[in-house]
Amino acid sequence: MFDNKRGSLRSGVTNFTICCIASLIYCLGVNFFILPGGLYSGGFTGISQLLAMLAKGTPLEPYNIRGAIYFILNIPIVILGWRVLGGKPMIKAGFTIALESALMSLLPIPKEPIISDALTNTIVGGFFEGIGSGLLYIGFGSGGGTDIIGIVMSLKYRSLTVGKVSLAVNIVVYAICALVFNPEVAVYSVIAAFCCSLIIDKIHLQNRAVTVNIFTNKDREIGDWIRDNINRSATIFTGTGVYSGAERRLVISVMSEYEYHRLKHALPELDPIAFANVYPSAAVLGDFEKRLS
Repeated sequence: MFDNKRGSLRSGVTNFTICCIASLIYCLGVNFFILPGGLYSGGFTGISQLLAMLAKGTPLEPYNIRGAIYFILNIPIVILGWRVLGGKPMIKAGFTIALESALMSLLPIPKEPIISDALTNTIVGGFFEGIGSGLLYIGFGSGGGTDIIGIVMSLKYRSLTVGKVSLAVNIVVYAICALVFNPEVAVYSVIAAFCCSLIIDKIHLQNRAVTVNIFTNKDREIGDWIRDNINRSATIFTGTGVYSGAERRLVISVMSEYEYHRLKHALPELDPIAFANVYPSAAVLGDFEKRLS
């Protein structure tokens, strides 16, 4: 999710642009689909909606204060993230939080849902939120709230993903909605959150591990590239080809799917005739560093 010293091939300007586009997509999902449908978004956005309901009957009722509440709620989360994850990622997270808070307040909210069918409106809204959140991670940004909580929990517990943590927090929010408001609204809101979490886990390649088997005669070059460019280790085996009878080397390494995509682009230059077999790792045990950036 966050950038680090290992860096990436993207420039800072590209990451900044991706984060801006991601924030816009997310807020479009909230203001154009979730709110007009009478639904509640997940995480701190949903909490902001609930707290905004308390403004009814007060001088603040005519104003869209959800963005301001969202910003205030994220202040202690950013401070916590600063202590756990460091200052650099929290600076970028703070910018994204401020941008999303402004977009939530400035983007118009249609009086009627754009899509009349409630279920379709719910799914589309969840997809918009998931795409926006997932793109934030690609741009090494964060929307704060459950994003930061999810990153901390994912680093501590390997079986967890940011999407799963977000969904768990959302269930608590929607349980409150079911008790306070119409249970049907809570059910549709859960469907939107489920769609959102699915899209996040599909887009967030850093959160999925793969095993890479590379058959090559340039094992040292490939192994050195893996070590020097993505800071992973690899194991080299010696084998014999059945058809040719020639000696071949097998380089095996476990890495995130995002790191594999970097290797995939470099492999043709390292060895144009290398054969690679890549498959998802159902579980990774032992000394394996889970990185979300």
